[in-house]
This record gives sequence, structure tokens and C-alpha cells, in this order.
Amino acid sequence: PEAAVSADSRPDGRSQASVRPIFMRTGPLSPQATSATSPSGSAYYEQGKIRISCAIYGPRQGRKSNPRMGIFDCDFKYAPFSCSWKRSHLKTSDEKEIGLMLEQAISPAIRLDVYPKASIDAFVTVIESDGKAATISAAINCISAALVDAGIEIYDSVAACSVALKGSEFAYDCTQEEEDSAQGTLLMACMPNANEVTYLLQQGKMLPAQTERAVQACSDLSRQIYAVICRYLQTPCEQ
Repeated sequence: PEAAVSADSRPDGRSQASVRPIFMRTGPLSPQATSATSPSGSAYYEQGKIRISCAIYGPRQGRKSNPRMGIFDCDFKYAPFSCSWKRSHLKTSDEKEIGLMLEQAISPAIRLDVYPKASIDAFVTVIESDGKAATISAAINCISAALVDAGIEIYDSVAACSVALKGSEFAYDCTQEEEDSAQGTLLMACMPNANEVTYLLQQGKMLPAQTERAVQACSDLSRQIYAVICRYLQTPCEQ
């Protein structure tokens, strides 16, 4: 059977089709930063218990260069106290893999052609995590806001979200406990105004029809999150 969205409440009181409250701000995250050390742009993002910060540096001369277009690099890390599986300051293979995922999700939105030989670097820190797919989605949203704060030229902001299949129902924006008990999850990042998907990741088991419904659910949800991001950025983005 195809998965549906139920109105039944969850442990935190939300319906299956609701997202945790979002809070976001842009601008300097540290009052001690000097002009020499301060990033070009930064953002802080909350979604329920999830807390993420992102600092953008560049465009600047990078270690790698492309004479025709710029390069976007992302350094992703969990703070040691952010989740149960991160206990040291050493970067794990999982963090490196997520960094690559974030690069793939964000790069299509940046006008890298106007930054030849330059590097745009994002440094993302997860202060608190609650749901791996949901945290990665939140990181994408945080980077999008920081890029705008940095004045980087983009085609459109990227908005991301995730859903999880539980029984025959989909639950949106799941906590870690909910993700652990789900049959499968789907994470999607897209540029809503451009109607373009920039990243898609499915884990676990779903029937083809369920995957199709999950993509549609994420598409609808990402537009809602996109509107929230635009509202915080106070830009005339189309909703």
C-alpha cells in the first residue's frame, strides 16, 4: 500500500505532517571577531532541539582553483556534546561524508562562474542534533542563509527537509527516536523557485510508489521551509 500522512499526534505533540518550530538569525555569531578573522557571512539555525551554526569565508584564494569557475567547499562537524555518537574532536568519516553531501546539495545554487579561481568555504558546526536526516536538512538550510548573509551570488536559496516512513504513514521532520524506528527515510534539497532538486537521499526500504509520495511530500514541505527562510532573511523571495 502507498504511504499516507496521518493526523495522529507524535510524542512531542506534533501531527505527522508538521515541522518543529524554526528560528534563524544571520550576522556575526561572535562579538569578539575582528575584521581579519570574521567570516563573510554567518547564520545560526534552530529546528526544535537541532542547533547549527555556519560561517562562510570567501570568495577567496583557495588551495584548489579552477580558472573557469569557483569552488565550494564545506567543512562539517558535530560538536562532541551534540549527539550520542560523537565523543571526540577528531573528524570522523561520517562527518567527511556529510560535508560532501552538503557540497553537492548547495553547489548547484551558487553562481560559481562569476568566481573563477576562487574558493567559497562553509564551516558548519552542529551544536545539538536530533535526527540525522533532519540535522543534515537543517544544515543545508543554515548554509543557504549564511550564503545570502555573505552576499554570495546565487540562482536561488536551497531549502531541505526529510520525511520518514513509519508503518504505512509518513512523518515529517523526525527526531532521532523516530528515525531509529522508521522503515526508511528520504531527504531532499531543492531550489523551489527554480523547481530544481539539488540532492536526494533515500535510506531504508520503500516501495516505488511510497518513494514517489515521499518526494512529493518533501517538495511541498521544502516550499514551506523556503518561505520561512525568506521571511527571516527579509528578502522579496517568491513563496
